[in-house]
Amino acid sequence: MATSLVAIIILRIFTYKIKVMLYEFKNYNKHGNVRTRIVPGTKGKAFSVNPKGLGSYIGVRVFKYEYHHEINPPSLANIGGKRYILPTWKEVLPETELSDIKWIKPKPKVKQEPVIETHTSSSNADKTYKTAYYPESGKFYCDCPGRWRAFDNRCKHIKALEKKVKVS
Repeated sequence: MATSLVAIIILRIFTYKIKVMLYEFKNYNKHGNVRTRIVPGTKGKAFSVNPKGLGSYIGVRVFKYEYHHEINPPSLANIGGKRYILPTWKEVLPETELSDIKWIKPKPKVKQEPVIETHTSSSNADKTYKTAYYPESGKFYCDCPGRWRAFDNRCKHIKALEKKVKVS
């Protein structure tokens, strides 16, 4: 019993995969320009760098790739010796894991209903005109003849609706 337990512990030690974390490292190059590198580091250990050959140090932070999609989760693929985030085919470091990717799900836009008013013609009580404001595009529409007569395509109905919805 004890020997099998020791064998399991030894097996776990040798099959343990070292977790890698990505860091964004910034420093100045020899010309004084900021240079940014994404470098892998061991998870759980302090980030260290050999300053020989590097300019003065600016900063370091944990780095995560950003992936934007509403439905499809990110995945990783190794093709031709390179690693990619799918389905965007963004090339990443070979040490990248799924935990190094930040999945950003955009919120769906809420469709706003148009504001619609009906007006009766002042010259003929049998005629009605429809005036509408579409908030998504910010456009106004009126089917009265005054709209095409006006030099700016804004009849009195549209001007009244603009005041009502406070759009200038």
